[in-house]
Amino acid sequence: MRYGFDIGGTKIAFAVYNEQLTLLESEVYATPAHDYDAFLALITRLVLQADARFGSQANVGLGFPGVLDGRGNILAPNVPAIHGRDLLSDLQQRLNRAVYGDNDANCFLLSEYHGGAVSGSQLALGLTLGTGMGGALIYEGRLVNSDRAGCGEFGHGPVGADVLLRHPGLPLYPCGCGRIACLETYVSGTGLARLYRHFGGHECDGKAIIAAWLRGETEAKCCMDTYFDVLGAGLGTLMTQLDPDAVVLGGSLGETTWLHEALAERLPAYMMKGIEPAPVRPPVFGGAGGVRGAALLAGQPDLPFSSPV
Repeated sequence: MRYGFDIGGTKIAFAVYNEQLTLLESEVYATPAHDYDAFLALITRLVLQADARFGSQANVGLGFPGVLDGRGNILAPNVPAIHGRDLLSDLQQRLNRAVYGDNDANCFLLSEYHGGAVSGSQLALGLTLGTGMGGALIYEGRLVNSDRAGCGEFGHGPVGADVLLRHPGLPLYPCGCGRIACLETYVSGTGLARLYRHFGGHECDGKAIIAAWLRGETEAKCCMDTYFDVLGAGLGTLMTQLDPDAVVLGGSLGETTWLHEALAERLPAYMMKGIEPAPVRPPVFGGAGGVRGAALLAGQPDLPFSSPV
């Protein structure tokens, strides 16, 4: 038995798997985003209740949107309750068992490697396009990472000069990381809404922007044309630098058919001459990939950079 948590800024997914990774149950709860004690109490209650239901004291894996600071503290600005906290140690003391944790994009890619879209790849790249942009690498079945769990922050690479030349007047948005014009500020869901406003659109979410684009609205067409170029150029650069065997895209935007069709059309223009793009695939496990990957961490303590405190 193993337990997995996928921690987000607004919701927490909890799932119970057996040793064959068969899903036994899953639930979603609102994140106590600003109350650390309430956050700890929620995780503790869910684990102990699952223990009672299944007659097991399973290890716990957590995927979180952030990195570790080198002292065990989680840096996750989008979840203020756990930002700067030694969450893994505190939970281990409360639960009296091993608690494993890693970046949520790492958990997503780990799941897609084990029976998913990039299964069997020697070097696989995973990108998540949601509220932000996450990234991860797996080489020969093992996550490529550091002790801080911060490897793969590809969303904080810069927009290429070729994109800026193709789209003169493109705003250089400030990023929460402290830099400007990071990929994340354009290709995340938040970035898509920002681009739409720039081209004269009103305030709305990604689904509404896509609907407007499919209707042929001028502002949405300009927005999406820029979006595809920024993402295509960023992904093309990563493919040139890393040479992955396969890429899997996740998150609310990354799973859509229209995005994969647009990338197939545009990626070749952003590759090194003579180099073909790697296959870009949708995820097999969809939105469940993060929590499934967290459960994988809990069941495989030999995975690097996911050891208990």
